[in-house]
Amino acid sequence: MKKILLFVFLIPSVLAAQTKIKGIIKDNKGELLIGVNVSIENTYDGGTTNKDGEYTFETEASDSVTIVANYIGYVTQKKKIFINSKNLVVDFILKEKLNDLKAVVITAGAFEASDEKKGTTLNSIDIVTTAGSNGDSYGALKTLPGAQQNNDKEGLFVRGGTAWETQTFIDGTWVRNSFLSSVPDLGSRGRFNPFIFKGTTFSTGGYSALYGGALSSAVILETTDLANRNEGFFNLTTLGFGAGTQLLAKDKKTSAGISLNYVNLGPYFALAKQNINYKKAPTSSQIDLNFRRKLGKTGLLKFYGYANMFSLNIQRPNITSYDYNDVSKQYNDEFSLKNKNVYTNLSYKNSLGKEWKLLLGLCASYNKDDIHTKIVNQQNELVSDSNFAGINNFEINNYNTLLTIKSVLQKTFNGLNAFRFGAEYAYTNDDSKTIYSIPNVEDHYKAIFAETDFYITNDIAGKVGVRAEHASVMNKFNIAPRVSAAYKVHRNAQISLAYGIFYQKPEYQYLREKTNLDFLRADHYILNYQFKPKDRVFRIEVYYKQYYKLIKTKPLFNLYQPSNNGTGYARGLELFYRDKKLIKGIDFWISYSFIDTKRNFLNYLKEVQPDFVATHSSSLVVKKFWTKYMFGINGTYTYASGRPYINYNKTNPYDTNPNVDLFMSDRTVDYHTVNLSFNYIKSIKKTFMVFFMGVNNPLRINQTYGYNYASRDLNHDGIYYRSAIKPTAKTFIFLGMFASLGIDRSQEIIDGNL
Repeated sequence: MKKILLFVFLIPSVLAAQTKIKGIIKDNKGELLIGVNVSIENTYDGGTTNKDGEYTFETEASDSVTIVANYIGYVTQKKKIFINSKNLVVDFILKEKLNDLKAVVITAGAFEASDEKKGTTLNSIDIVTTAGSNGDSYGALKTLPGAQQNNDKEGLFVRGGTAWETQTFIDGTWVRNSFLSSVPDLGSRGRFNPFIFKGTTFSTGGYSALYGGALSSAVILETTDLANRNEGFFNLTTLGFGAGTQLLAKDKKTSAGISLNYVNLGPYFALAKQNINYKKAPTSSQIDLNFRRKLGKTGLLKFYGYANMFSLNIQRPNITSYDYNDVSKQYNDEFSLKNKNVYTNLSYKNSLGKEWKLLLGLCASYNKDDIHTKIVNQQNELVSDSNFAGINNFEINNYNTLLTIKSVLQKTFNGLNAFRFGAEYAYTNDDSKTIYSIPNVEDHYKAIFAETDFYITNDIAGKVGVRAEHASVMNKFNIAPRVSAAYKVHRNAQISLAYGIFYQKPEYQYLREKTNLDFLRADHYILNYQFKPKDRVFRIEVYYKQYYKLIKTKPLFNLYQPSNNGTGYARGLELFYRDKKLIKGIDFWISYSFIDTKRNFLNYLKEVQPDFVATHSSSLVVKKFWTKYMFGINGTYTYASGRPYINYNKTNPYDTNPNVDLFMSDRTVDYHTVNLSFNYIKSIKKTFMVFFMGVNNPLRINQTYGYNYASRDLNHDGIYYRSAIKPTAKTFIFLGMFASLGIDRSQEIIDGNL
């Protein structure tokens, strides 16, 4: 009875000690959060927020306590309170944790996210299955906004820049001679197999301070890591054949590979008539080597290298001689090229502990072009015509050597915030031997850089960097600041912007004439909006570039007489839309570029749109793959408006008093092309095979890239003879079979949306 009475007397005191705590929990955007756990630290007292973001619970605690709000994906928040009443209101605003899967990514000027988890716009399978690319990474990049369709020139032309203003980087280091050597009026493909890379970042402007020496664009590539398994492979095509192997050590810490490839277009040209005479069809031999080694728990050493030999000999009508009335005096220009190119890349990356990471890169390359030009008559003999004296037989040997060393240290904070800094050194030696005495160009290029990534929230991020460079050949120094930021306006949408100053050395032929030139400069301003729900991406980008200190030339006694007096600008609008969902089973993308650009550089008479730029360009790429039949069809339609060119019958920049108003006033016809490709996959026992067929321009649409004009008026009628620059053939057909021994890659191809 005493115990019962004691319990009855204690009930009021217990009830008096109960305190009700309640509140509302939101995120930093004001959105109500459901399911947040709220409790008093080190007790079982607590509750969970409901659909209205509200929580409530009671406690017997007194005096000072700590209330904890905990929610997955958000930073845990604690509040100290003093219990001094029966009802307390404690609200929380939780901050989302930085998460690389949710965090905003700066996309201004770049067609890839900042890491592999975000995915690339174009992966290796995308590249080789883009009709018309012919397995060339740069060919596929031309279907993206910002790139020009310059199929008669070497290199990638981006946003009003020359090919020299786009540079390639592999595993962080600069690549020299990333394209096959130039042949007059013919396009050139890249040297690298897209399958040796994990992905391709195509930066049309505003790229990281870790890279320099590119005025307009950077193509940033990263080679694959350790091989997953042993593999043998071979290919047989209408252009040649190749074979190789990739071996993985038993401890799965080392892999090595070798491949050999031979290309000879002679048999194909014998069947498919070309509009130029190939005395020797393009022929290429190449050996590739790679080595990968895991070092410790986090270290990885990678080596990639190749040696390539390429040659051709072509004859085309000599335009000047075709101004003769006498057919027997109409001659041919002969151009022969022998190229040797060696490239090696060694890289190392490792975690140093305490969120520090080290990246080292070493690149060495050598390139030699032996070029021989001559003018021959119909009997293939050197001509003795006085009008061509001095240029009948001209030989030039170009050499260039590159050695690059680069180191980067990175410290990460709170997962995504990072600070990185490093240094880069590049030694280049360019030499040219001709009948004239031309000095070689030797340069020691040095750069230091620093850059930070900062995330205020998952929705707001920025990047600030600076790069300082010095070139010994010019004895000039520069400082290039770069800033970019991104804001997520929706779960799948964001806005990015970028600003930066970019410098580049003049091309080496100008430095041979004058070594006290200055760096070329371009200031980039970029604004980008991207919407990226699942299986779709839409982006629109506007930009403005101002050029300073471009090269101007004045021909005098066969010398360029270069200066840095050139100027220019480029501004434009670009659209890109890719969709794998709208039409079931079909992957397609559409790109469009509008550019307004003018330059006064080289021998230009005034500031005018350059001859390598089309005002409007667009592409439609469509891919369909039937998994049931393991068969795919791919198509590409490409359009570019006419490009300006110099009509030497209206004005000649070398005349004493040229007509400035008519300079670059003519336009080529618009460019159209349709390309198709077909692929069929078949696995026979342990052999995986892909049969491939590509047809470029099957509709045989006439295409004219520009015109070559005679160097003089031999008939003295005031008209310079001209000849249109066209593709070597209206249609190109490619057949091939690629086989992998011991590995079935069917699922890999299906997953890659072939």
